[in-house]
Amino acid sequence: MKRRTLALVATVAAAGLTLVGCSSTSGQTDSSKGASVSYMTWESTDTNAALDATFKKFTKSDDITMTRQDAPNTDYAQKLASLLLAKKAPDFFWCSTTQEQNLAAEGLLFDWTSYLKDKSKGLDKSSFAPGALDLFTSTDGKIYGIPTLANTYGVFYNAAVFKSAGVPLPTQDWTYDEMLADAKAVTGAAGTQGPGLVTQWPLLESPLGLSAYSVANGGKPLLDKDLGAKKVTASPQLISGAEKYAAAVKAGYLTGPTFDSTNSVAVFSNGGTGMMFGGQWLAQLIKPTGAGFDWGFAPWPAGTKENVQPIEANGVCSPASLKNPDATYKAIAYMEATGFNDVMAKVPVAPIAYTPGSVGYFKNLQSQGGALGTIAATAKFELAAKNKFVTQMLDPWATKAGDVVTASWNPALSGTADVSSGISKTVKGIQSLIDSQH
Repeated sequence: MKRRTLALVATVAAAGLTLVGCSSTSGQTDSSKGASVSYMTWESTDTNAALDATFKKFTKSDDITMTRQDAPNTDYAQKLASLLLAKKAPDFFWCSTTQEQNLAAEGLLFDWTSYLKDKSKGLDKSSFAPGALDLFTSTDGKIYGIPTLANTYGVFYNAAVFKSAGVPLPTQDWTYDEMLADAKAVTGAAGTQGPGLVTQWPLLESPLGLSAYSVANGGKPLLDKDLGAKKVTASPQLISGAEKYAAAVKAGYLTGPTFDSTNSVAVFSNGGTGMMFGGQWLAQLIKPTGAGFDWGFAPWPAGTKENVQPIEANGVCSPASLKNPDATYKAIAYMEATGFNDVMAKVPVAPIAYTPGSVGYFKNLQSQGGALGTIAATAKFELAAKNKFVTQMLDPWATKAGDVVTASWNPALSGTADVSSGISKTVKGIQSLIDSQH
């Protein structure tokens, strides 16, 4: 028993900022009328306030009392670990894809598969953005988490810098080669300092980012499966893309995978660079400081063969021993289809993977137009794309893969090691981790 407890804490801690847990209630289903449902998020004060407000309307209409447990984002993992061990975790809670997969494998999460098969219970599986439910589906086909806030990734651009460099603004069909050419062109334009394209997160140059490059240009993905991977392959297209990125880093118009991105948003907001790669949520940070210039948000670039867009969604999970699944699912379904429209109309952090719940988010951004209108357009474009790639490795060996990437991949992309050799070592290292699991 002690060994299992320690293993569980390790699993929870490894999940990083967004950690999940379970409670120790009975498995019996109660009537939802008059029930109480507790939940926990890692959201900001403003977003939590908006959630509380919309759930008041839900309580009034469905006679289900909602209680939110406080959990500041700075100590979410520790809070959940404590609740988990004390058997006091809420009925549903925010969880990332990797956390859902890890805790489901431990048998700690409630199986929502049968509920999602029944439209009459409130959610229609076909209304989730392509690929979103796949992230929360286990290798045995069961769904232990329900996707909620979705992240999209692309390039923020400064229109004045592009104009100064004499290049057209990015469009939804721009390519990798155009992105790199633009990065080179805007470097130093309009008095900017440093690389023309800075990254807020190194996804663009990560193994999965280059895997997307490979598929978009007619090659194979790095992993044969997003979940339950057994084979790692570095196709010629992946190597070619890595060589292009490494050359751009060496030439000084693209930041490398080890770049310190702490000040990226401030640099972009103050006109210090023409382009910044990152997620749509950064718009909320750019707008207050960047109101003095014209900027926009372009999607992940396309390849010569396909347009492959990122898929990333957080979700909600429940403990395996959930006391009242019916009441809990009603609350989740309300939040997905109705509540998020209220919330994101006030605090437009992200689109919702359940597309009927994204109306408020898009309406807010589109009503403001300008730069925020491009955020909405890009988010819609990426969510609707049929070809998707995951932004994080999901299998249990993934945490150890980080060491392989640090030792072999990053030096190759940063220009301090041979690209082909670095990728080969990365492939062998990850393959060894996979083989050790079988």
